[in-house]
Amino acid sequence: MNKKYRFLTKEISGIFTIPSGIITTEITTLERIIQEIPEIGILTTKSIGLEPKEGNKEPLLAQYRHSFSFINAVGLRNPGVDEFSKKLTAIKIPKDRFLLISIFGRNEEEFKKVAKKLVKYTDGFELNISCPHSDKYGQIIGKNSLLVEKIVRSVASLGKPTLVKISPNLKIKEIVKRAIKGGVVGITAINTKGPELYLHDGYPLLSNKVGGISGKAILKLGLKSVREIRKITDLPIIGCGGISSAEDIKKYQAAGADYFGVGSALAGMKTEEIKNYFKNLMRDFEKGTKTAKKFLKTELKMGYRKYKVKKKTRLASDLFLLELNHKIKVKPGQFVFAWLPEKGEKPFSVFDDEPLSLLFQKKGCFTNELSKLKKGEFLYIRGPYGNLPKIKGKTLLIGGGTGIAALYLFAKRNKKATLLLGAKDKKHLVSEKFKNVCKKLYLFTENGEIGNKGLVTDRLEEIIQETQSKNCLNCGPEAMVRKALQKESQYLSLKNIFSSIEYLTKCGVGLCGSCATNKGYRNCVDGTFFKPDQI
Repeated sequence: MNKKYRFLTKEISGIFTIPSGIITTEITTLERIIQEIPEIGILTTKSIGLEPKEGNKEPLLAQYRHSFSFINAVGLRNPGVDEFSKKLTAIKIPKDRFLLISIFGRNEEEFKKVAKKLVKYTDGFELNISCPHSDKYGQIIGKNSLLVEKIVRSVASLGKPTLVKISPNLKIKEIVKRAIKGGVVGITAINTKGPELYLHDGYPLLSNKVGGISGKAILKLGLKSVREIRKITDLPIIGCGGISSAEDIKKYQAAGADYFGVGSALAGMKTEEIKNYFKNLMRDFEKGTKTAKKFLKTELKMGYRKYKVKKKTRLASDLFLLELNHKIKVKPGQFVFAWLPEKGEKPFSVFDDEPLSLLFQKKGCFTNELSKLKKGEFLYIRGPYGNLPKIKGKTLLIGGGTGIAALYLFAKRNKKATLLLGAKDKKHLVSEKFKNVCKKLYLFTENGEIGNKGLVTDRLEEIIQETQSKNCLNCGPEAMVRKALQKESQYLSLKNIFSSIEYLTKCGVGLCGSCATNKGYRNCVDGTFFKPDQI
């Protein structure tokens, strides 16, 4: 794509952005977007605050309706301005991209402090005065139009172009007029609609209870808001809310938008699919074709199914095997989310499919609640998610810690596989289950209670040669996986090595971006097993 566009102070490579808080929430993912998708000329970051903020617990995203509509309450999760500044130094922003850093604060002073620390890195600021599900930030600030004017003036005084992101839930005309008085140079419209309550089986689905609605459900509201803003000003407008096709873009263009944010429509897409989607979307917009729609995911598996506990086995003081009352159609290596209403939600590898079984270690609040479940009590499951690597020939499966949970189905469906399992002691190995499904089994315990004493990687080179394995699948903690990769690469082609690391996974459909690898891929859609150059 050779055509250039202008956005404020820079010539940019494309007319698109991904709205704040979606996909490019980690620097590594932002960098991959820079490298691979020139159509995204405006790089909008997650909203950054003065201090680190963990955000809300899962569930933080639900499918509100079909056709790419969601309700979310991420809770402005971010590493804080100091840590984010350090991360920005690790990447280079090309001359033809506009880095738009989204910032938030509780008052004028906080906005100014955040902006001061980021001003040397950014091309411009987007002020988040519109997040609808926080009681201290976002929309609560946007309600006060005089305060909005002060904040804009304060941040704009630092010398970088300043935009505001508008809430459709407030008095848009009044806020825009005040923002213009303060010196704003552009508008992003709109943020999510809300806050709204979303129930499933009578339970609030989001941990925050209320959230903001995005996607196709707010397309008409987004268009209406842009029309209102265009009547007031001729400043550049980034239109977003429900865009999934060139037809939607043209509607926003007719309403008065100059640039376009695409977010919810990207749900479920792998990184390579997003790349091709934007390429086709640009072509559709320019030539009137309809090729981008083939990349849209119509089935995201975000619906919940109610299960009951059939059997719970306590394998060790902190390790449990939960067998449920139904089977599940799943590929080896895939994972599901388990939800306990009003207690939370977490992802788990599928240990077995008939019946659906979860092997988990009690580590935090949610797994503690899961460990308390009794026979006959219920929980909800959504999924499965993740993709299976294509493997041919003799395969060596290497699992450490709770990473062994993801390997049982591989062994069950490929009786010729050889397994290496490692844990701190005998009880954490679940070795009796694996003995029934694999051809050969090597056991490692740190205390030497059973099998080899030491780590699962200690004899890895020897076993690769002994078994004449052509492929290796690693699953476990990052330190174990990287040690295994170091040894395997001496004997096998890198294209035959796949690894799954325990990344922080929150939404399952790639939108929150929390599960990014060091190379900018997202575990839930691009993985969960990666080639060495992807982690």
